[in-house]
Amino acid sequence: MDFAILAPTSNFILKPLAFVLSMIISVVYQLIQMITVDHSLGITIILFTFIVRACMLPLMLKQQRSSRKMMRLQPKIQKIQDKYKNKTDPESKQKMSMEMSEFYKKNKANPMSGCLPLLIQMPILFALYEILRNIPFYINDIGTIFESMAAQVMAQPGYADVINGDAFKSVVQGLQKFNVETQNSVIDFLYHLSKTQWTEFTQAVGLAGNAAFEANVSLQAEINNFLFFNLAEAPGWGFPGIIWPVVAGVTTWLSSWLATRANEKRTKRTAKDGKAVQNPQNQTMKVMNIVFPFMTAFFVITMPLGLGLYWIAGNIFSILQQFLVDGIVDREERNEALRRRDELEEKKRLKELSRSNVDKRTGNRVGTAASVNRSSLAGNKKAAIRQQNRERLEDENSKDNQQIDSNGEES
Repeated sequence: MDFAILAPTSNFILKPLAFVLSMIISVVYQLIQMITVDHSLGITIILFTFIVRACMLPLMLKQQRSSRKMMRLQPKIQKIQDKYKNKTDPESKQKMSMEMSEFYKKNKANPMSGCLPLLIQMPILFALYEILRNIPFYINDIGTIFESMAAQVMAQPGYADVINGDAFKSVVQGLQKFNVETQNSVIDFLYHLSKTQWTEFTQAVGLAGNAAFEANVSLQAEINNFLFFNLAEAPGWGFPGIIWPVVAGVTTWLSSWLATRANEKRTKRTAKDGKAVQNPQNQTMKVMNIVFPFMTAFFVITMPLGLGLYWIAGNIFSILQQFLVDGIVDREERNEALRRRDELEEKKRLKELSRSNVDKRTGNRVGTAASVNRSSLAGNKKAAIRQQNRERLEDENSKDNQQIDSNGEES
């Protein structure tokens, strides 16, 4: 199987990541193409989003575990901070830093460990953005269609004047490093034409009536069509395109709100007095829960709809992931709590047992050399009982003899 050369990006970090992700999206697309052509790119983006997010699930689990641990430790961290609250001298700051460091070391916690998975995810998200913005360069089957159309366009005299004309100025301005004389730039231009612009461009460039070209135009329209929208086209501010930014904003808000609510509940549970300690993370999430949905909606309005579909699918996966990860981590914490409870009960039982195993006659613990003979140590209960009976009879005889001797002395 051949894969794209990844001409659009030269970034040394994004290029290898985009190459790996392009292999995944190409395979998914080919599987969808075996079933249907119409809506195939939209279905591919949704499945591709779920697959990539599922691969990143272990990172999210690690982040959630770290976040939960820091949340449980937050009351004690707050006490240390309150201890040095009004002390601003360098010595006090150093002491607080040392005390906090010792506290983290003792509890095997790292305040930055929750950020590491996010930092790892950032290059992946940028690579995903690169792929979805330049689909023909990363899905070979789609790239082949656009290569054929670009070759036909570039063979037409005056094609450069048509592309650089006022009619398509808005399309060219939205492209990066555009050079009308290169095939990659022409492919990029063709991919970002709207449905209405395709008809106008075909006529302007002189390819109207060209059966091969118009067949490819129809094919790419079927591939890019998703719920009557062109995935290569920005939805804009008008109706019905505005529905997509609204859905993206709402799903972003819902995902953030569920995460914030879960954190607040857990923070309150960890507080001894039932009052949640003011967790800076919760406050930050509340602010982001207001700002980020609007940012997402604006982002989806101005970018190709394929990116918006990816964002919506990612939000839906995040909502499902929230319940899944919470369930896994809750079960882990519950099992850990039960384990600690069993350990405490076992220690308590052993302590009570050690208190009860005291020989009241001698004052020694049962099981010591002073109170138990070899038979009882060996576990022979019958022999131990017989030995105890003999010792008791000997003890009684000894007392009788002492009584007789004392009576004889008195007489």
